Amino acid sequence: MKNTQPRTKDKTVKHRLRRWMMGVVVMTIVGTTVYSGMNPYPVHAAELVQLHDGRHGRVVMYAFDDGGLALQDEHAHLIDQLNYSFALIENGEATGDHWRSVKDVEKFLKRNPHIDGVVSVGGWGADGFSDACATPEGRQKLADSILALIDKHGFVGVDIDWEYPGSSSAGIKSRPEDEANWYELLALLRAGLDERQAATGRDHLLSVAIGCGNEQLEAVDGAKLNKLVDQAVLMTYDLSGFDKTTGHHSGLYPGLDKANSGYHAVKTLAESGLSEGKMLLGFPAYARVWRQVTGGGNGLGQRAATSGNKTISFDEILALESQGYTAHYDEEACAAYWFNGDTFVSGESQRSIDEKVAWLRENGLLGCAVWCWNQDAHSRMAEMLDAALR
Repeated sequence: MKNTQPRTKDKTVKHRLRRWMMGVVVMTIVGTTVYSGMNPYPVHAAELVQLHDGRHGRVVMYAFDDGGLALQDEHAHLIDQLNYSFALIENGEATGDHWRSVKDVEKFLKRNPHIDGVVSVGGWGADGFSDACATPEGRQKLADSILALIDKHGFVGVDIDWEYPGSSSAGIKSRPEDEANWYELLALLRAGLDERQAATGRDHLLSVAIGCGNEQLEAVDGAKLNKLVDQAVLMTYDLSGFDKTTGHHSGLYPGLDKANSGYHAVKTLAESGLSEGKMLLGFPAYARVWRQVTGGGNGLGQRAATSGNKTISFDEILALESQGYTAHYDEEACAAYWFNGDTFVSGESQRSIDEKVAWLRENGLLGCAVWCWNQDAHSRMAEMLDAALR
C-alpha cells in the first residue's frame, strides 16, 4: 500500500457484534432471501443482525497514515470502527515507528470512545509476513509484537492485511506453507486478544482483509477462519482497472462486463464456512479512470489508451456531472459509472451505495468497510452509508 492510493487487488474481514446501545435484535434472516427485483443470486444468512447506535450494520473506516490525516469529531458519529493503516513488519516484528499521525489518532479515539481503534498490519506490497511466520518461534514473536503495539497505543483490535498468503503477486516473498501459517498466526492473536478482553471487559477484535479475486477466495478455508476472527473485510473493489478495457471495479454482481463481484465473494466465502455475520462488504471512496476510450456509446466494455490506473476521490466523483460527464447505471451489476465521450469513470454513487447496503442488510452481513477516509474528506460517503443503514 503506497501513499493514500486505493488498496490494489483484493481483500476481507469479520467481527463479533457488540454494544447494544439502541436495543437488540432487529431481524433474523432465515433460509434464502431475495432482494426484490435485484437479487438473482440469494445468499443464506447465518446470524442475527443487530443495531449499532441505531444502524442496522457496522461502519468500519480505514484511515491511511500520513502527515495530513484529518480526523474530525463532527464526523465521528458516522463510524463504529477506525482501522489505522498500516503497521509494517521489520526483522520479524510489527512496527509503527514510521507513523506520522498516531498521536492524533490516539486523541481522536479518546474523544470518541464509541469508536473501536484497530491497527491494520501489512497492506499491498508489505513484505515480512512469510519469513516471520515460517517457524513457531517467528509466529510467536510477530504476534507478541503486534499485541504490544496495540497495547502501547491504546487500540482494541488487529486487522491482518497479508496480501496474500502463498502469493508473490505484490512483489513479496511467499511460501507454499504461508496459508497454514496464516491461520497459526491468527490463532496466537486470538488467544492474546481474548486475554485482554477477559482482563478489561471490553471486546478486542481480530479482523482479516481478504482479496476477492478467485485465486484469493478459493485459498480461504472459511470454516477454519470462522473460528478465529471477529471480522472479515471483503476487498470488493479494484475488481477491474488493471487492463485497458473499461469495467466496474466494485460491482455487486458480475454485470455486463462479467467481472468479479461482491456477490461472488460473499457466496464463495459463505459456502466455504465463513459466517455472513462476520463479513464486511468493501466500499471504495475513490473511482478508477480510463482515458482516451474508443468505441463510443456509454463507454462500458470499451478499449482505452490507458488502464484504470488513475484514481479520483469521492468528492471528485460527486462533481463529475457538473464537469460534463453523463451518469450511467448498470442495473444488472448494481454499479455506477460516468462517461464524457473520452474518459470513463467507475465508482460509487448514491444509488449503488443504497442498493448495496439494502442487499447486505437483507443477507445478514456485519456491515461496510470503506477504503479510505483520506479519500472521503468531507465524509460524504460515510454519511450515505450511515443513512442507508438506518
